[in-house]
Amino acid sequence: MTKTEMSSNPSRGLRASFIRNMGEWFLALFLLGGYFKADLRLAFIQSHIDMTMLFLVLSCLAFVYRAVRNNFALQFPRSSIWMAALFLLLDACLIGGLLYTKGIQYGFEKAMRFTFLTGWAFFGAILLITNLPSLRRFSWALVTISTALAIDALMGYPGGGQVGFVTALGSNQIALARASGLGLLAIVAFLLPAEKKLWIRLGLFVMAALLLWATLIAGVRGPVLALVVSFILFFGLSVHGFVHLKIDRFAFKLGIVALFVAIVLAFLGPELFPTLALRTNILLTDVGTSASIRLSLFQAAFDQWAASPILGGGTGQFSVALTGEDIRLYPHNLILELGAENGLVGVLAFIIMIAASFANGVAKLYAKNGSLRIVSRYLLISCCFAFLNAMVSGDINDNRMLFFFVGLLAVAGQFSEEKPIKMMKSVTNQPQSGNGHLGD
Repeated sequence: MTKTEMSSNPSRGLRASFIRNMGEWFLALFLLGGYFKADLRLAFIQSHIDMTMLFLVLSCLAFVYRAVRNNFALQFPRSSIWMAALFLLLDACLIGGLLYTKGIQYGFEKAMRFTFLTGWAFFGAILLITNLPSLRRFSWALVTISTALAIDALMGYPGGGQVGFVTALGSNQIALARASGLGLLAIVAFLLPAEKKLWIRLGLFVMAALLLWATLIAGVRGPVLALVVSFILFFGLSVHGFVHLKIDRFAFKLGIVALFVAIVLAFLGPELFPTLALRTNILLTDVGTSASIRLSLFQAAFDQWAASPILGGGTGQFSVALTGEDIRLYPHNLILELGAENGLVGVLAFIIMIAASFANGVAKLYAKNGSLRIVSRYLLISCCFAFLNAMVSGDINDNRMLFFFVGLLAVAGQFSEEKPIKMMKSVTNQPQSGNGHLGD
């Protein structure tokens, strides 16, 4: 539809604009569908159609709609082609692993879910999120969904001082902490630094505080540790220069706020977040039951990998080797899972893909375009958060968000503006000259 047609028919133009812009929302709902589709309030939808599949189809249709409008004129950077080849190699490892596994039922389910669900998480990132406004829409969708989870957790919160996991929208505590952590990173690393309107910034600060609270109140340790490491990486990536160090002004201010929050949590954390404090203390003193089980699973996966180091035991074999039953069981560590079931070939494909995506993102940090630098930093810390979570919980398909951010890092070079976002000054130990840093 041309601009003339849109101006002559405003309702039609508004409808077309709505359809074009919903792709990122559908993709976000697909990625986080498992975090809310078990809510009984959504049973009227889930009882008729699986919501993960629903939003997968809708996001695919959104891509087809855009492709048709653009006459299928698709362009991809070379880095995304190499990354896609690595993903397909990993997919081939999972499918090939079905030829020699005894865990046919779970193995087949895992391979098919990786091909279609995790595959769309990876390729959907490349095909649907193609520019900076598109990434903004997705990030707002991510923040909105995670905030909805946090609000539901707040409404069902039993009160301070009580020990117990907190859940939201029918999901478990891990889902709440993961979604809240990703939403918090999207706010502080991407939406806040680029936002100019005061009322929107104030709203983002309120949502950030709510998401931090939800992450901590859930009572799980892995996502909290991943969030801490991701924030440390954020500040590390915000420092430039080795002779005369300088840090983005936004990161400098955020660091002051983070230091204040850390001090408050050090004194009030045990009272405000008793479950997290208790479980952390158990981990540091006598490990605890949960950590002991994870360590035993790690050891079992390592032993299976050692028994067949090149090709592994086959996709889905871990549960059969450990229990003798073909059930859904995994080591809760993505590298050990691939090693045990798909051997060194699967592990190398995965590690090379992760390393290449990080290298591509780090390279864009040195770009002159301010918006590209801030996006690269955002994608790197989000990928770090997802990667660290994949090392302690879930199987390969539970961690499809990791492959989503790997896909985004593969095309990080396209997230720039012809007119870069106005950049603020840098905090440095000497007077500045030349260009500053975005979000500084």
